[in-house]
Amino acid sequence: MDEWYRIDNTGKIFHAVSDTTNSSVFRVAMILKEQVDPECLQSALDIVAVRFPTLTVRVRKGLFWDFMEHNDEQLLVKQEVDHPCAPIDRKENNAYLIRVLYYEHRISVEIFHSLTDGGGAMEFLKTLVYQYLRLKEHDVTADDKVLRPEGSPKREETEDSFERYATSHSVRRPEKRGEKAYQIEGKMLDPPGIHVVHGVVDASALNRHAKSLGTSLTGLLTSVLIDVVHEEKIRQGSPEGNVVVALPISLRRAFPSETLRNFFSVANIGVPMDGYMQFDDIIGTVTEQLMEKTDKARLQQGINRFVSLQSSLFIRATPVFLKYPIMRFGFNQIGERAKTMTLSNLGNLTLPESMKPHVKRMEIILYPTRKSPINCGVGTLNDQLTVTFARSIEESTIIRSFFRRLRQMTGLEVMVYSNRWGEER
Repeated sequence: MDEWYRIDNTGKIFHAVSDTTNSSVFRVAMILKEQVDPECLQSALDIVAVRFPTLTVRVRKGLFWDFMEHNDEQLLVKQEVDHPCAPIDRKENNAYLIRVLYYEHRISVEIFHSLTDGGGAMEFLKTLVYQYLRLKEHDVTADDKVLRPEGSPKREETEDSFERYATSHSVRRPEKRGEKAYQIEGKMLDPPGIHVVHGVVDASALNRHAKSLGTSLTGLLTSVLIDVVHEEKIRQGSPEGNVVVALPISLRRAFPSETLRNFFSVANIGVPMDGYMQFDDIIGTVTEQLMEKTDKARLQQGINRFVSLQSSLFIRATPVFLKYPIMRFGFNQIGERAKTMTLSNLGNLTLPESMKPHVKRMEIILYPTRKSPINCGVGTLNDQLTVTFARSIEESTIIRSFFRRLRQMTGLEVMVYSNRWGEER
């Protein structure tokens, strides 16, 4: 009998809300110091795919929820030719919701968000790159920092940690709906796609600058982002509305878990900006909200509320063809309207010392949506912090202003490069 898995509590949402303007596909990537050998990468993937059974699945339709089952087809490596985070065509991808791409020195893993979050995706990518380097006969060791390809999956890796850590399943009243946030508008790219801009900066130096201002690295980046978005908002003479940055928060630190499935919360960091506001005040407000909204007790409330909602008899008994439109409406009217954009910082990736000489840096690309046409991914590797903006609109003022402000504020050099999608007609 084929092994099957329930889609985790967060994953169900992405099944409901994905469409042509919201692929729900994100990317994690590593830039190597050598050209990628596609045959070797395919051999590595054939070995690694078996190690991650909850990622190498196909989705089946159920009456009340979709579910995942083991996929016996081969997951094929492909050369990157399209824009990042394009919707995954299951028919062209042997029914998988994960794709592995290569381009020159880059190995990319793109995953439909129902399968896992950034933490789970990075574990897959680390193991894939590790196995690739082994097959290329580089002297690398796992050092307990990489899940070994030949290892057996642990039961803890497949668990739904929301269920494990929920302390109450009673149905709670939802939180009061927040005010509508300011939302960025623009002309859609032609041809439609995702334009990506990466900015690389010295992570240690930027972290020192953040601490000198009394905040964290994430706090600094969020504050700069809010400031430049607000400037653009004022320039356009837009009506009042808070600038709100949604920050996905991994729950694994506060609630120890080895799960390779979704286990994160979202903290909406908003600054009520009416006219000009000093940057120091923005940093103070952002830092205070970050501490408040990542407090363990606050995160526990979020877990309980999330699980209790999906445990309700009404939700469980509603057929999926009715349930998904309801969830999509809730996502658009409550989730999307409450934020200006998303900034996802996966933090400092820890690799074995033997792997570091073979890898330059990492990239995180977060798909834009109709109401958040610009989103931001951040990741650090080898002391290189990469900030990546993905946009589906032509307007790029906010992105250019962000990198210019970062340079002016810190005095640090920022190396910027792009995929140039939509620039050449």
